[in-house]
Amino acid sequence: MKYKLITIALVLIVITIGFVAQSRFFIDGPQKEEYVFYHEDNKCSSKESEFCTHLPLVSIDTDGQEIPGSDYEDGSILSSVKIVDNAKGGNHLKDKADLKTDANIHVRGFSSREFDKKGYLLKFVNDDGSENKQKVMGMEKHDEWVLHGPFIDKTLMRNYLWYHIAGEIMDDAPKSRFCEVFINGEYKGVYLMVEAASRGDSSRMQIKKYKDGDPYTSYIVRLDRTDPTEWGNLNNFTRYTYRIGNVKINYSIVYPGQDKITDELKNYIEKDMTKFEKRLYSYDYDSHLYGYETFLNVDSFVDYFIINEFTQNYDAGNLSTYLYKDVKGKYGIYVWDFNSANDNYEQATPTDTFSLYGTNWFFMIMKDEDFTNKIIQKYKYLRNHALNEKYLLNYIDAIVDYLGPAIDRNFEVWGYTFEGFDVFLTDPKRNLASYDEAIDQLKNHIIDRGRFLDKYMVTVKQFSAEAKVKRYNH
Repeated sequence: MKYKLITIALVLIVITIGFVAQSRFFIDGPQKEEYVFYHEDNKCSSKESEFCTHLPLVSIDTDGQEIPGSDYEDGSILSSVKIVDNAKGGNHLKDKADLKTDANIHVRGFSSREFDKKGYLLKFVNDDGSENKQKVMGMEKHDEWVLHGPFIDKTLMRNYLWYHIAGEIMDDAPKSRFCEVFINGEYKGVYLMVEAASRGDSSRMQIKKYKDGDPYTSYIVRLDRTDPTEWGNLNNFTRYTYRIGNVKINYSIVYPGQDKITDELKNYIEKDMTKFEKRLYSYDYDSHLYGYETFLNVDSFVDYFIINEFTQNYDAGNLSTYLYKDVKGKYGIYVWDFNSANDNYEQATPTDTFSLYGTNWFFMIMKDEDFTNKIIQKYKYLRNHALNEKYLLNYIDAIVDYLGPAIDRNFEVWGYTFEGFDVFLTDPKRNLASYDEAIDQLKNHIIDRGRFLDKYMVTVKQFSAEAKVKRYNH
């Protein structure tokens, strides 16, 4: 009897550990990190009149200054940022801060700058203006952070969901944590604290740090609308092909930063990219010693293609697209911004065919039969793992449960977006009447898109078929 009781106790312990582990898995994904933000429940202990949340609480004080950027103007202002992140009992404005720092802040994004609920870029600084790298909500220490405010995404979770799924699939993907935000004492709702698309040591882009005076460098470039800065609009080879025929889209340097880049480094980056692009446009797909694969982390581009086609994230490849290269490594590509994905903003249907084929670099890479075969094989694998239908639907339900009362608090401020026509969502079926409808829309798109791709992902082979590329190879 004694041993039987011990056995039962051990089984119960294993089940309990498994349940907690599964909860952590669904909430934050199986990412390798020292600490995963997690609460056992979403209850708060406080007086009824006192604001309390189970989510991390971010309070920003601008000393009455208006945060610049809404009208696309340059510049930032100095603000004070306080983050409260208690493990138990909830978070209150009066609580001692887990992190308190000055930060330069400005409104970020492009079309999202026109939303009532703004997104912000925070750069933590010391008293002397130097970088103040800090851990935030258990994420890697850094000075640059994005506060994403879900607005047209009525589920509040598209970026959170797909950043974490990407973290299960790819080596580099931004980590994120839900939080609630006050600015100058005014409640602004549910936000997402996100690692900025920048250089880092774990989940950010893993490239070596630039050394002052070095004529060579690791670098990050962004493909987006015209960059007005001095180091925007690179003259790399692709610019001279019709792929950059749209003058509103250009490559610009993100890393090293504006304060470190020089004409010499700009020229180095342009020439380094051009060397790869000329090889890519040579149509030399048979040479694994001298072909484009010698410059490219192929798996990174395969994963990027799959997750963005699965979600129909149609900005990918043209806008908000980040490419990075270690000084002695290969090019990788970084996921960013799923706010408009899953039938949320674009005029997309789950049965639309592939869009990334028409974008920069992918237009050429997908003419390689080895690359399209890798897409097909990796997609089949992922449908039994991170892109499994049941897993994704359970993940969504777990996020809803995790957000709990924060959902209602958010829509006490932004609930008017359910009440009438949203000028940003031109298709009537995208103007949803409730949070439940928004969740159903997201789930239905995942189901429909996944089942469509299960049948038709194999058709990516058309882009590498001999009849398609023969005229270029002879």
